[in-house]
Amino acid sequence: MAAQPGYLTVINVDGSVLCGRRSMSMDVEADMAEATTGESVNQWKEWVPMYKGMEFTMEGLVDPATSGVSIAAAIALLAAGTSITAYYGGTGAGDSYHSGDGYIRRVSVNGPYDDLKSYSLDIVITGEPTTGTV
Repeated sequence: MAAQPGYLTVINVDGSVLCGRRSMSMDVEADMAEATTGESVNQWKEWVPMYKGMEFTMEGLVDPATSGVSIAAAIALLAAGTSITAYYGGTGAGDSYHSGDGYIRRVSVNGPYDDLKSYSLDIVITGEPTTGTV
């Protein structure tokens, strides 16, 4: 089995890595329309996939001295409603990735008394994403 450690996966915004990454995820979904009719076999519900969507989520530690995309920059992009190009995937030869135009939908910053300051953010892809191999 050729498992890949999570730390080799990155989320880039406009070509720059988001700072302090600790974990990330990608969600792909489809809205489902019910297609059940009186002719459905044994009254089992039937479904048809409709609109699809993709979202990247990331959690990390706040690093004010980052050379990547800072939390302040992410908040500014969100506040301005600026379209970004987002990338989720590996960076090594043969790694797969997903990318597309999108928007930062949410930024949450957490500063607990007895732990390191952290953040999470969501990027929503608009339109059909690109899938490829590095």
